[in-house]
Amino acid sequence: MRVLVMGGTEFISLHLVRELLSSGHEVTVFNRGKRAERLPAGVTAIAGDRKEHAGLRQRLAGRRFDGVFDITYAPTLGEDVAALLAALEGQPHVIFISTGRVYDHNLPIPYSEETTRGTYWGDYARHKIASEDLLFERHRKGDGPVSIVRPTHVMGPLNTRNNETFFMDRIHRGRPVLVPGHGGWLRQFGHVEDLAHAMAAMLGNPKAYGQAYNVMGEDTVTQVGFVELIADVMKKPVTFRHFDAALLKTFDKPGPVFGQNLVYDCHAVHTTTKLRQELGILPRYTLYKAIAHTWEWYQREKLADRPVDFTFEDAILAKIGA
Repeated sequence: MRVLVMGGTEFISLHLVRELLSSGHEVTVFNRGKRAERLPAGVTAIAGDRKEHAGLRQRLAGRRFDGVFDITYAPTLGEDVAALLAALEGQPHVIFISTGRVYDHNLPIPYSEETTRGTYWGDYARHKIASEDLLFERHRKGDGPVSIVRPTHVMGPLNTRNNETFFMDRIHRGRPVLVPGHGGWLRQFGHVEDLAHAMAAMLGNPKAYGQAYNVMGEDTVTQVGFVELIADVMKKPVTFRHFDAALLKTFDKPGPVFGQNLVYDCHAVHTTTKLRQELGILPRYTLYKAIAHTWEWYQREKLADRPVDFTFEDAILAKIGA
C-alpha cells in the first residue's frame, strides 16, 4: 500500500516506518526535515510544518495514499487534524495515535475502550479527544475509514521520554533513586515495536474501521517495582530515598526526580482485550524483555557516558538528610 506517515523520524513514527517498510509498503513521510538522516532508504520525504495548513494542502496536492498514520503532537489541535483530513485526496484509512490519557482517571481501573473520556489530564487530553471526535465523525459520514490507537507509556530504543533511561543513568552510577511519595501507583508500559506492529496490522483491516484500541503491554507494575525491574535487568543494586512530594514546591524551578512523566497520583492500567479478540494482536515483549532491549541499546549507544546534572537531586537529598 501507499502510506503517509505524519512524522517519521522520531521515536514511535521511525519505528513505524521501519515496520511498514519490512511489510512491503511504499512509505512517504511528512515532517519538518530536521532529522532526515534517520530515514531508511526508499522512503519519500516531504518537508513542511503540519500547522501551516495552506502549505500542508499544497504539499500533499496530487498525492494519493491508501493509508495515513497521524502521529505528531506539537501540540496537534483538532483544527490541525481537520486540516490534514481536508488535504487528503480520496478516502485513505487514517490511523490516529491518541493516548490512554483520554480516559477519566478519576474512575476505577482498569480502563477499557468503553471507559468514559475526560479531561483529567488537561489540555493534552482535550486536544486528543477533539481529534478523536473529528475522526469518528469522518467515519460516520462515510468520508473514509479511521482507527484510533490509545497507548500508555511507550518505551524502547530512541525513546523521546527520559523514563527508563533516567533510572539507568542513576543505577549505573550507584546513585539513589528519589521517590516522591510512596511509589506505589500502578503503571503500564508498551514496547514501541509492539505499538508499531499493531498500527501496521490495522492498516486496511475493515475490522479496525471506526474503532479505538488500547495498545500496550500486559504487565502492570508499581512505580518502585518498575525501577527494581530495571535494576534487575542491569544486574545492579538500587537504593530508594522516599520524600514528601510537597518538598518540590519549595523550589523555584524543581527538576525531574522520577523519570520524565511517571510522577502522578493515580493508577494507569488498561485492558487490551478488544485488541486481542477483534484483531488477534498480542504484545511480543514482556516488560522485562522490553527493559532488556532498552538496556542493550543504552549500552550500545554509550549513553552511560553522557553528562547528567544531579544538582537538583543533591539539593533534595541534602534537605531530607539522606
